[in-house]
Amino acid sequence: MRPAPGEPRFQAGHALAAWLIAFTVAFSGQIAILSAAGYAGTQPEDRPLWLDAVLLVPLWISLLAATIIISRHWGTGRLRDDYGLRFRTFDVLGVPIGIIVQAVLVPALYWTLELLLPWDLGDVSEQARTLTDRAGSDAEIFLLVVMVVVGAPIIEELFFRGLLMRSIQARLNDGLALVLSSLFFALVHFQVLQIPGLFLFGLIAGTCAQRTGRLGMSILAHAAFNATAVVMLLTT
Repeated sequence: MRPAPGEPRFQAGHALAAWLIAFTVAFSGQIAILSAAGYAGTQPEDRPLWLDAVLLVPLWISLLAATIIISRHWGTGRLRDDYGLRFRTFDVLGVPIGIIVQAVLVPALYWTLELLLPWDLGDVSEQARTLTDRAGSDAEIFLLVVMVVVGAPIIEELFFRGLLMRSIQARLNDGLALVLSSLFFALVHFQVLQIPGLFLFGLIAGTCAQRTGRLGMSILAHAAFNATAVVMLLTT
């Protein structure tokens, strides 16, 4: 399917290449940061939480730069038009959606999987719990919130539901774009046990983006999804 005149001309290949380049740049930047900070070769649990926040910066900058460059070269140059980076009052519905997905649907999904699969899934929240356990002070909790409730939802929704999903649905169809972008979103978090939950959230966030034609609701759903996880981990 060819894009209509005036529509963005970016394709899924642009999005995948952008992610690969961003990942490579971020990985190199993280190695340099760890070496400069004196934490090269250490395990994540042995590092201060502020350093984890700093390590996210190369990836976020790379992904943001990629979306901007692709928009300028193969789109309209306007993020609101190319990726739907807009908010409306109705988008606040994303907040209860994100809470329900995290607190109800994801636990139900894993409960079902444990009944159906012949092996123990283990503690799905172990990696996230390790992160919250390291937030010992109010300042570190604030930093954790900024990382996972503010930064991650904006950058990830702009890339996965903005650039990637729209590039696929412009050439294939909405259903395939939703499934493929959600699967890629789940896989590139590199957390095997969390793939089903992330895939489920990707489907719901993608549906929000497709139904509204913008990212406002999916960003708020993502923020609420992550915030609910943080609250649940900090209070249990």
